Amino acid sequence: MRQYGLLFLMLGLPVVIYLLYVNTAENRYQSLPIYGPRKVLPTAVADGKTHPDDTLYFVLPGVKEWTQGSGNPVHILHLVRNDGPVHRLSLRSKQAARVRDVFRSNPLVHQFCLGVNDGAVKDLDSAVLFADMQPLERILDSASKAELWRELRVFTPDWQQMFRQIPQEDLTLLVDRQGRVRGFYRGVLKDQTDRLMEDTRTLIAEYANTPNKRRRRV
Repeated sequence: MRQYGLLFLMLGLPVVIYLLYVNTAENRYQSLPIYGPRKVLPTAVADGKTHPDDTLYFVLPGVKEWTQGSGNPVHILHLVRNDGPVHRLSLRSKQAARVRDVFRSNPLVHQFCLGVNDGAVKDLDSAVLFADMQPLERILDSASKAELWRELRVFTPDWQQMFRQIPQEDLTLLVDRQGRVRGFYRGVLKDQTDRLMEDTRTLIAEYANTPNKRRRRV
Protein backbone atom coordinates (compact mmCIF):
# COMPACT_ATOMS: atom_id res chain seq x y z
CA MET A 1 0.00 0.00 0.00
CA ARG A 2 2.83 2.37 0.80
CA GLN A 3 4.21 1.82 -2.71
CA TYR A 4 0.84 2.73 -4.25
CA GLY A 5 0.59 5.77 -2.02
CA LEU A 6 4.06 6.91 -3.04
CA LEU A 7 3.24 6.33 -6.72
CA PHE A 8 0.03 8.34 -6.37
CA LEU A 9 1.98 11.16 -4.71
CA MET A 10 4.58 11.19 -7.46
CA LEU A 11 1.99 11.25 -10.25
CA GLY A 12 -0.63 13.41 -8.58
CA LEU A 13 1.49 16.16 -7.09
CA PRO A 14 2.59 17.64 -10.47
CA VAL A 15 -1.05 17.71 -11.59
CA VAL A 16 -2.10 19.54 -8.44
CA ILE A 17 0.72 22.07 -8.85
CA TYR A 18 -0.24 22.65 -12.49
CA LEU A 19 -3.91 23.21 -11.62
CA LEU A 20 -2.95 25.67 -8.90
CA TYR A 21 -0.80 27.55 -11.41
CA VAL A 22 -3.60 27.73 -13.97
CA ASN A 23 -6.15 28.92 -11.42
CA THR A 24 -3.92 31.51 -9.78
CA ALA A 25 -0.75 32.64 -11.53
CA GLU A 26 -1.76 32.33 -15.18
CA ASN A 27 -5.09 34.08 -14.80
CA ARG A 28 -3.82 36.93 -12.65
CA TYR A 29 -3.26 39.66 -15.20
CA GLN A 30 -4.73 43.09 -15.80
CA SER A 31 -6.63 43.20 -19.08
CA LEU A 32 -5.58 45.96 -21.43
CA PRO A 33 -8.07 48.71 -22.28
CA ILE A 34 -9.86 48.76 -25.63
CA TYR A 35 -9.73 52.14 -27.35
CA GLY A 36 -11.94 53.80 -29.90
CA PRO A 37 -15.70 54.21 -30.37
CA ARG A 38 -17.99 51.51 -29.00
CA LYS A 39 -21.65 50.63 -28.91
CA VAL A 40 -23.43 48.95 -26.02
CA LEU A 41 -26.17 46.59 -27.13
CA PRO A 42 -29.68 46.72 -25.61
CA THR A 43 -28.95 43.40 -23.87
CA ALA A 44 -26.55 45.13 -21.48
CA VAL A 45 -27.35 44.97 -17.77
CA ALA A 46 -29.30 48.02 -16.61
CA ASP A 47 -27.02 48.88 -13.67
CA GLY A 48 -24.15 49.61 -16.03
CA LYS A 49 -22.34 46.31 -15.65
CA THR A 50 -22.11 44.69 -19.04
CA HIS A 51 -20.70 41.44 -20.33
CA PRO A 52 -17.97 41.92 -22.99
CA ASP A 53 -20.22 40.30 -25.59
CA ASP A 54 -22.74 43.11 -25.07
CA THR A 55 -20.31 45.73 -26.40
CA LEU A 56 -19.28 46.28 -30.01
CA TYR A 57 -15.79 47.76 -30.33
CA PHE A 58 -14.28 49.62 -33.25
CA VAL A 59 -11.87 47.48 -35.26
CA LEU A 60 -9.37 48.48 -37.91
CA PRO A 61 -10.16 47.27 -41.44
CA GLY A 62 -8.24 44.48 -43.14
CA VAL A 63 -6.17 43.44 -40.11
CA LYS A 64 -6.43 39.73 -40.96
CA GLU A 65 -4.68 40.44 -44.26
CA TRP A 66 -1.62 41.71 -42.38
CA THR A 67 -0.66 38.24 -41.14
CA GLN A 68 -2.42 36.23 -43.85
CA GLY A 69 -4.79 34.41 -41.51
CA SER A 70 -2.43 33.72 -38.59
CA GLY A 71 -4.42 32.26 -35.67
CA ASN A 72 -3.78 34.61 -32.74
CA PRO A 73 -1.50 37.40 -33.92
CA VAL A 74 -0.36 40.36 -31.87
CA HIS A 75 0.12 43.32 -34.20
CA ILE A 76 2.59 46.09 -33.40
CA LEU A 77 2.04 48.96 -35.82
CA HIS A 78 4.61 51.75 -36.12
CA LEU A 79 3.26 54.92 -37.74
CA VAL A 80 6.15 56.72 -39.39
CA ARG A 81 6.72 60.02 -41.19
CA ASN A 82 9.47 59.05 -43.60
CA ASP A 83 10.52 62.64 -44.22
CA GLY A 84 10.90 63.33 -40.48
CA PRO A 85 14.14 64.13 -38.66
CA VAL A 86 16.81 61.52 -39.29
CA HIS A 87 17.77 61.13 -35.63
CA ARG A 88 14.16 60.41 -34.61
CA LEU A 89 13.74 57.83 -37.34
CA SER A 90 16.97 56.19 -36.20
CA LEU A 91 15.86 56.13 -32.55
CA ARG A 92 12.48 54.64 -33.42
CA SER A 93 14.13 52.01 -35.58
CA LYS A 94 16.45 51.04 -32.71
CA GLN A 95 13.53 50.73 -30.27
CA ALA A 96 11.61 48.62 -32.79
CA ALA A 97 14.69 46.40 -33.08
CA ARG A 98 14.58 45.85 -29.29
CA VAL A 99 11.01 44.58 -29.61
CA ARG A 100 12.02 42.38 -32.53
CA ASP A 101 14.88 40.81 -30.57
CA VAL A 102 12.75 40.11 -27.48
CA PHE A 103 9.96 38.41 -29.43
CA ARG A 104 12.06 36.94 -32.23
CA SER A 105 11.12 33.36 -31.34
CA ASN A 106 7.43 34.09 -30.69
CA PRO A 107 5.34 33.41 -33.82
CA LEU A 108 2.38 35.42 -32.46
CA VAL A 109 4.12 38.80 -32.51
CA HIS A 110 4.25 40.70 -35.81
CA GLN A 111 5.64 44.19 -36.36
CA PHE A 112 4.53 46.46 -39.18
CA CYS A 113 5.24 50.00 -40.25
CA LEU A 114 2.91 52.38 -42.05
CA GLY A 115 4.62 55.40 -43.55
CA VAL A 116 3.70 58.85 -44.75
CA ASN A 117 5.64 60.21 -47.75
CA ASP A 118 6.86 56.80 -48.83
CA GLY A 119 9.33 58.16 -51.35
CA ALA A 120 11.20 60.22 -48.78
CA VAL A 121 12.87 57.49 -46.69
CA LYS A 122 16.14 58.79 -45.28
CA ASP A 123 19.49 57.17 -46.01
CA LEU A 124 20.96 56.42 -42.59
CA ASP A 125 24.16 54.83 -43.92
CA SER A 126 24.86 51.91 -41.54
CA ALA A 127 21.49 52.18 -39.79
CA VAL A 128 18.66 50.23 -41.40
CA LEU A 129 15.21 51.65 -40.86
CA PHE A 130 12.86 49.16 -39.22
CA ALA A 131 14.83 46.10 -40.31
CA ASP A 132 12.98 42.79 -40.66
CA MET A 133 9.67 44.61 -40.38
CA GLN A 134 6.85 44.30 -42.86
CA PRO A 135 5.80 47.59 -44.49
CA LEU A 136 2.03 47.62 -44.86
CA GLU A 137 2.57 49.32 -48.22
CA ARG A 138 3.58 45.89 -49.54
CA ILE A 139 0.38 44.30 -48.25
CA LEU A 140 -2.24 47.00 -48.81
CA ASP A 141 -3.11 48.70 -52.05
CA SER A 142 -3.26 52.51 -52.13
CA ALA A 143 -7.02 52.60 -51.45
CA SER A 144 -6.75 50.27 -48.44
CA LYS A 145 -3.84 52.26 -47.08
CA ALA A 146 -5.78 55.53 -47.39
CA GLU A 147 -8.77 53.91 -45.68
CA LEU A 148 -6.58 52.74 -42.80
CA TRP A 149 -5.19 56.23 -42.25
CA ARG A 150 -8.76 57.61 -42.20
CA GLU A 151 -9.87 54.99 -39.69
CA LEU A 152 -6.91 55.74 -37.43
CA ARG A 153 -8.22 59.28 -36.94
CA VAL A 154 -11.07 58.04 -34.73
CA PHE A 155 -8.48 57.29 -32.03
CA THR A 156 -7.28 60.90 -31.86
CA PRO A 157 -9.15 61.70 -28.60
CA ASP A 158 -7.64 58.61 -26.96
CA TRP A 159 -3.97 59.17 -27.74
CA GLN A 160 -4.15 62.94 -27.30
CA GLN A 161 -5.15 62.39 -23.69
CA MET A 162 -1.86 60.53 -23.21
CA PHE A 163 0.50 62.49 -25.45
CA ARG A 164 -0.43 66.11 -25.99
CA GLN A 165 1.03 67.91 -29.00
CA ILE A 166 2.51 64.69 -30.39
CA PRO A 167 1.78 63.99 -34.08
CA GLN A 168 0.05 60.74 -34.92
CA GLU A 169 3.02 59.67 -37.05
CA ASP A 170 5.18 59.42 -33.91
CA LEU A 171 2.99 56.70 -32.39
CA THR A 172 3.24 52.94 -32.15
CA LEU A 173 -0.01 50.99 -31.72
CA LEU A 174 -0.73 47.60 -30.19
CA VAL A 175 -3.54 45.88 -32.12
CA ASP A 176 -5.13 42.58 -31.11
CA ARG A 177 -6.25 39.66 -33.25
CA GLN A 178 -9.68 41.22 -33.78
CA GLY A 179 -8.30 44.51 -35.00
CA ARG A 180 -8.97 46.45 -31.80
CA VAL A 181 -6.40 48.99 -30.62
CA ARG A 182 -5.16 48.09 -27.13
CA GLY A 183 -2.37 50.59 -26.57
CA PHE A 184 -0.56 53.72 -27.77
CA TYR A 185 3.17 54.34 -27.29
CA ARG A 186 5.80 56.89 -28.22
CA GLY A 187 8.12 54.60 -30.10
CA VAL A 188 11.10 56.92 -29.76
CA LEU A 189 11.29 56.47 -25.95
CA LYS A 190 12.86 53.50 -24.18
CA ASP A 191 10.38 53.45 -21.26
CA GLN A 192 7.47 53.50 -23.71
CA THR A 193 9.00 50.59 -25.61
CA ASP A 194 9.38 48.71 -22.31
CA ARG A 195 5.68 49.28 -21.65
CA LEU A 196 4.84 48.11 -25.18
CA MET A 197 6.68 44.84 -24.59
CA GLU A 198 5.00 44.33 -21.22
CA ASP A 199 1.58 44.99 -22.75
CA THR A 200 2.40 42.57 -25.57
CA ARG A 201 3.01 39.84 -22.97
CA THR A 202 -0.27 40.77 -21.27
CA LEU A 203 -2.15 40.48 -24.55
CA ILE A 204 -0.65 37.04 -25.18
CA ALA A 205 -1.81 35.98 -21.68
CA GLU A 206 -5.27 37.33 -22.52
CA TYR A 207 -5.35 35.16 -25.64
CA ALA A 208 -4.52 32.11 -23.53
CA ASN A 209 -7.42 32.78 -21.18
CA THR A 210 -10.20 33.90 -23.54
CA PRO A 211 -11.79 32.14 -26.51
CA ASN A 212 -11.29 33.58 -29.98
CA LYS A 213 -14.78 34.92 -30.67
CA ARG A 214 -15.57 37.00 -33.70
CA ARG A 215 -17.19 40.35 -32.95
CA ARG A 216 -19.04 42.61 -35.30
CA ARG A 217 -17.45 45.86 -36.37
CA VAL A 218 -18.87 49.15 -35.09
